[in-house]
Amino acid sequence: MSIVVVVRLLVLLLLIALTVILITRRLDVPYTLGLVVVGLGISLFVNTGPFHLTPDLVLFVFLPALLFEGSWSMSVRALRDNWLTIFLLAVPGLLLEAILIAVPLRFLTPLSWIDAFLLAAILSPTDPIAVLGLFRQLKVDAQLSTIIEGESLFNDGVAGVLYQVVLVFVLASIHHVQLTPFQMIGQGLLTLLQQAGGGIVVGILCGFLISRFVKYIDDPLIEITITIVTAYGVYLLADYLHMSGILAVIVAGLILGSYGQMHAMSERTREVVDSFWSVIAFVANALLFLLVGVQLDPLEFLQSAQLSLYLSIAGLAIAAVLVARYLLVLILPAHLPGMRLRSWRFLIFWSGLRGALSLALVLALPLELPSRAALLFATYAVVFFTLMVQGFSLRFILHRIPSLHN
Repeated sequence: MSIVVVVRLLVLLLLIALTVILITRRLDVPYTLGLVVVGLGISLFVNTGPFHLTPDLVLFVFLPALLFEGSWSMSVRALRDNWLTIFLLAVPGLLLEAILIAVPLRFLTPLSWIDAFLLAAILSPTDPIAVLGLFRQLKVDAQLSTIIEGESLFNDGVAGVLYQVVLVFVLASIHHVQLTPFQMIGQGLLTLLQQAGGGIVVGILCGFLISRFVKYIDDPLIEITITIVTAYGVYLLADYLHMSGILAVIVAGLILGSYGQMHAMSERTREVVDSFWSVIAFVANALLFLLVGVQLDPLEFLQSAQLSLYLSIAGLAIAAVLVARYLLVLILPAHLPGMRLRSWRFLIFWSGLRGALSLALVLALPLELPSRAALLFATYAVVFFTLMVQGFSLRFILHRIPSLHN
């Protein structure tokens, strides 16, 4: 595809996105959900050949920017005040969700254990962009927003690591490599240590080194450029070293956004950098959700001879995701910050939307994986259900729970 065609497509997508955003604001609807609906309409009535949402586009173009902006703007004090709730949701909670999703998929569908856990890892990360936009619009309690945003930020990294661990066994199965139970455990732990531990170490080292470097510069344009290099450079470095780029960017962004801002940047620079990343995140989200809608093309599967099987797996996956999320929130200790109000528990449960990362992970599956089409359809179905049903119903719910508002 030539540069001219790419620029034309980008301008066209931005024009569509801006039109949808202006209309949804008039209708008082979250713009992200409006973009998904319009994208779905485009996929049904227009030849969407050049509009495909590829895994590389999400993982190497959109994701580093969105992760960096989220961690840069995240209040470390708010994270510290709610760290236990966020940790339980994002780490042991995500692993529990994955098990609760995988088990019924294994016993009630033809999926193998490996395929069931692979789909569970793909469906585990939450995407709260639409939720948080609605929260800010309706002035929902800031602590609840912090919990949901913090959980999403960290469970993206945990889900990415879990996906890589399961993918090791998937690739071994595809290439007919026989592993003993001890070899499987060892390989899984090694991948976990390399992905999670390595990503965190890379993020810490880069975050502190860049923060110290920025201290000797007082030029907003140069410092904005440094943050761009940080967002993409740290991600690419970690990926090159076969470590978690997601965790590396999150950690580096948190360090640069807290320690770096306070000790190395002037107030004028902080304001300029904040504005720049707000615009980048807004444009990236607009394009991403429009492309998510385009990617959810139901006509692709309607003519399949295995449509009934795909529908049964997708229906069970939707039910399993909802039940797993509900049970996770239900068993959280009552004394945790944000868990004292029953309405908060329900909102944390119902705000567990799935989005672009799940699509990127499933699209990145090896083409030779026999169950790839079924996993793809199930992921599309879960993403569409959570965005459309849960996303659109949130406004109605929020208006009827006064205790959620500041």
